[in-house]
Amino acid sequence: MNLNSLIRKTKRKKLKAGKETDSGGKSINNLPEEVLEHILSFLPIHEAVGTSILSKKWLNLWKSTHNLTFYGGYSPKRKLYMDFVERVLVLRGPSNIEKFHLSCEAKDDQSRIGTWISAAVNRNVKDVYLCLSDFESSFVFPRCLFNCETLTEFEIDMLFILKLPSSISLPCLKILNLRQVTFIDDQSTQQLFSLPNLVELEIYECSWKNLVAVRICAPKLQRLAIYEPPKISPAYSGGCHVRIFRTHLADFSCCGSLSNEFCLDESSAVETCFSLFSYSDRLRQTACRSYKLLDGISSVETLCLTVDVVDVLDHASDLLAFPLEFRNLTSLIFESDELNLHSAGFWHIIYNSPNLRALYLSEVSLSDVPSNCREDGTLDPAPLCFLSCLHSIEVHNFHGSEKAIDAVGFLLKNATALDEMSIRWAGSEVMTNKIHRQLLDLPRWSKIGKIYSI
Repeated sequence: MNLNSLIRKTKRKKLKAGKETDSGGKSINNLPEEVLEHILSFLPIHEAVGTSILSKKWLNLWKSTHNLTFYGGYSPKRKLYMDFVERVLVLRGPSNIEKFHLSCEAKDDQSRIGTWISAAVNRNVKDVYLCLSDFESSFVFPRCLFNCETLTEFEIDMLFILKLPSSISLPCLKILNLRQVTFIDDQSTQQLFSLPNLVELEIYECSWKNLVAVRICAPKLQRLAIYEPPKISPAYSGGCHVRIFRTHLADFSCCGSLSNEFCLDESSAVETCFSLFSYSDRLRQTACRSYKLLDGISSVETLCLTVDVVDVLDHASDLLAFPLEFRNLTSLIFESDELNLHSAGFWHIIYNSPNLRALYLSEVSLSDVPSNCREDGTLDPAPLCFLSCLHSIEVHNFHGSEKAIDAVGFLLKNATALDEMSIRWAGSEVMTNKIHRQLLDLPRWSKIGKIYSI
């Protein structure tokens, strides 16, 4: 039941009966106040405040809501919005705040907004989300925000310079999301990345241009996601050395052009996704940084890569003389563009993943056989996983070209441990039948091959 229908229903009852429903009725008014307060906690604050007109019982209920979410402070109604935020914080009194979310144009109200943030901190806030824009001067968060003893979740989504205090103490913070901010110096940024109870850290399209070297060293960190800004972004820059030190991650994601250098030192990751894009002007540097990052995640069990990762390694063949060993890797996933099985980078990973069980390919082709291929089309030597434990290969976005068919045939011939090979493609039923007939000519397809139309 939304707010408007609730108001209309209550007014109709008052006009008909002249009083509230008695205790034997089914009115929402008969629910205990703590239940009504819990219901209000799911409403945006402007709707929660609006329930005060329903009846005397509802007059002050909204003041007990612990979740304050303010969205929409943009022109032309910005002044009304800002005044509304002010009134809510004044009228609700000193009770604790669980959630404080604020999205608005800052303009020249930095001091006013800082007061609101301080008020939330003083009321033992646990979850803070700040999305501010359109600054008329530099903005600095109140110092107390970075020394809040109760804060557990914190997200900043702001295109601005993040000026941090010299001392940061967030003992309960578990989740930190930073979006589009510009870091200002190594020391304060490193403090923010090394909180004692931090479990999740996401750094999305932030600018590292002012940093030289920082360390991420949060002993309880489980999930780390770093997304570099694209080249067209004003935040695009490079040169920072980011050392992920003594962390044991369940999930690690790194997406970008590697304009900065990321490496894992005395760290590990169970699942990793590494996406590379827009690196064409720095082939050698990107290859070296990719190799270093892959070396740091060598203990990974599930690895997801874009095809560009293995393609760029082909531009640094000297590095491949030093094997990247993935002894724990059981699932390898390639996404985005077409993978050419002639890639030396691809085979380097396959040959050094002796326990690989499942291989997932977005698209696949074979322009030429690898250099260590016999005349009969078999690899010499074959990768250990091809002979012993690679039981499943799945190909998505199959386009049915001659090179794609050749790639499937090459994998069927060499991966002798396969129990199943499946292909998913989006062609018509007529084309599906045609492709299926071509696949039937391949060795072992009739026994282990499956094709699915999507």
